Amino acid sequence: MDPPYINFIDYKSILVINPSGKMRQVFAPFKVQVIQSTTLLVKNTWVVVEEIRPHDQYRLLYRIGNNWWSYNAFRLSVLF
Repeated sequence: MDPPYINFIDYKSILVINPSGKMRQVFAPFKVQVIQSTTLLVKNTWVVVEEIRPHDQYRLLYRIGNNWWSYNAFRLSVLF
């Protein structure tokens, strides 16, 4: 199954589009699951995204606590 497409709307929301074209706007704060362990984040744990920012290299960054992380390190579950 294809992953959903995530697009920046503003610093407090993103637009999630599933493979069949259905859309949902998700507002921060929202929970995501860590899929890539880092020095501060453990794989398979859940964390809260407090803010979103567009980025040239990583496309989107999520602010979790006082740190910014690439959205690719997380899984966002949205019901359509």
